[in-house]
Amino acid sequence: MVYSELLFFLGVLPVSVLLSFLDRSTEYKNLILVLTSVIFISWGKPLGCLLILLSTVSEYLIGLGIGRTRENNRAAAAALLGLDIVIDLALMVLLGHNYLFAEGSALHIKDALIPLGAAWYATKGLSYCFDVFSGRCAAERNYFCLLTYMASYHFIMAGPVARYGELEPQIRRRQITGKKLSDGLDRLMIGLGKAVLLAPAFGRIATAGLEHKDTTLAGSWIGMAAFLAQYWFAFTGLCDIAKGLGLLGGFEYEDNYRDLSCGGMLEGLLKSANTSFVRLLGDIASGIVRGNAFFGAIAALICCVLAALWYHISPSFAAVGLALGAVVMIERLIPEDKKKKIPLAVKAVYVFLLAVVILGGLRFETLDGYKEWLLSLFGSGNEYTLTKALLKVLKEELFLIIFSFCYVCVPVRSLILKGMAMIDKGSAGGRAVLRVGRTVLTAAVFVMCVITLAAQKMA
Repeated sequence: MVYSELLFFLGVLPVSVLLSFLDRSTEYKNLILVLTSVIFISWGKPLGCLLILLSTVSEYLIGLGIGRTRENNRAAAAALLGLDIVIDLALMVLLGHNYLFAEGSALHIKDALIPLGAAWYATKGLSYCFDVFSGRCAAERNYFCLLTYMASYHFIMAGPVARYGELEPQIRRRQITGKKLSDGLDRLMIGLGKAVLLAPAFGRIATAGLEHKDTTLAGSWIGMAAFLAQYWFAFTGLCDIAKGLGLLGGFEYEDNYRDLSCGGMLEGLLKSANTSFVRLLGDIASGIVRGNAFFGAIAALICCVLAALWYHISPSFAAVGLALGAVVMIERLIPEDKKKKIPLAVKAVYVFLLAVVILGGLRFETLDGYKEWLLSLFGSGNEYTLTKALLKVLKEELFLIIFSFCYVCVPVRSLILKGMAMIDKGSAGGRAVLRVGRTVLTAAVFVMCVITLAAQKMA
């Protein structure tokens, strides 16, 4: 089951939220959350229940062992952490990257368990044991509290890697307020709109621009920009849904992405996506390099490669991770005062070009395809500039393109929000119109998402 399934947000989610109000105790709310999460993860796949129980027992026992030995026997604690890393990596590869095993082999279980979110799930367990080892949190003695943390469906699809020390107080005591419900529903609708409406629209643009039999100059640029936008909206949409689900359950935790910005150059752009995972890698690396700038740059290169392989194990992802890491490593070695002197417009062009050229490698499975596209960016082999198919799709999706630009471009969005705030603080009539309009827009997004998903289901 995934967030964008009609069965989930029209069935499982509302039932889960309503049941959580039958008792005020946090223990009862945790029980409902665990049961809902088991249904979500293992829908039609009973092996998922066994996965949750075995992995949480493993994390629980190893965490206790690390907690008892980290002060008096650091080597033993490190060995236990190493064991946890091996178990989590095995879980991640077996379930999150099962495509590596040929059909018919003993390890091919893709048909037995859908591996959605396996990488997030395993990383969450690893972060818990790492935080116990590093002293960021104490080992949890209540198994049910750890089970609530590990099984929670809020984090399964797109994070964040919510650290146990930050979430533990809310697991033990939290309230579901009217404001949390309102904010949660708003965030949920925003996420659904991104994942169900915007991401597919940019996917159609990318297909029209990049999959034409003859490459074109505009198609190569627009198609790749749309490809990156497609996955940005899909990822951030899932993150918004996760945030909304957490609020509906009474949880408050960090966002898993930041607004796009070129101020921090390419490294800043990379940190804007999946901030919790990047922070975890940074914490692990900082404990190894201990402030050394040169080794910190080398660690950044290694982390970029590992992050790319975390998403998908393939030569193209490894190459993209290596290229990104090399650029980040160079940026790390440039003094901060010199980077601050670079004009923002220059940074914007620099970040855009590198993002398109490097991340564009994720679109192609072969080096020949990537080379052909790369040459077409500069006009090589292009007989004409724009295809009729791409122009047609651009006209069809023009409204969504403009809306997406206003949302992603921070200065434009800030102006719009500032204008809305002025209306809200003005007359009662303007405030009423604004709030009614917002409600109508939210309802319209919900209806469009339901119609779109229902149409896809029937197709």
